[in-house]
Amino acid sequence: MNKKDRIAIVVSILYFLFPLAVLFEGSSDAPIAALVFMSPLIAYWGYRFIKNDISFLKNSAKDDL
Repeated sequence: MNKKDRIAIVVSILYFLFPLAVLFEGSSDAPIAALVFMSPLIAYWGYRFIKNDISFLKNSAKDDL
C-alpha cells in the first residue's frame, strides 16, 4: 500500500463520519441526506477502481491476454 492509498483511506474514514452522524440524527430524510453526502466518496473510490489505481487491490500475477 503506497502513501496515496493510506492518505485516501484516512480522509475517506474521516469523511464517512459526517454522513454517519446525519444518519443518527433521526430525521425522516436522514438516509437520503447520508446518501447524498456519501456520493463523492463513492464516486472517488469508483473512479480509482475503474482506473485500477488502488495498489492494495492489484494482483501480483500478470494476466496473459
